[in-house]
Amino acid sequence: MIVQQAFRYELAPTNKQRNLLVRSAGTARFAYNWGLDVCRAYLGKHLLIPSAMELHRMWNAYKREHAPW
Repeated sequence: MIVQQAFRYELAPTNKQRNLLVRSAGTARFAYNWGLDVCRAYLGKHLLIPSAMELHRMWNAYKREHAPW
């Protein structure tokens, strides 16, 4: 016999919290798209895609100048 159980949660953020959640999601999307562009550029030049650690280091260097938030 298999028993399935699920839980459902709902967030009820305040306006300030909602704004912070939206900003956080936007920042994550920006970083993801930046990494995707870097990988596509490497593939376009027929180079190996950087590892996750290399991308992380590249992102940290990039965001200091171009992503001041």
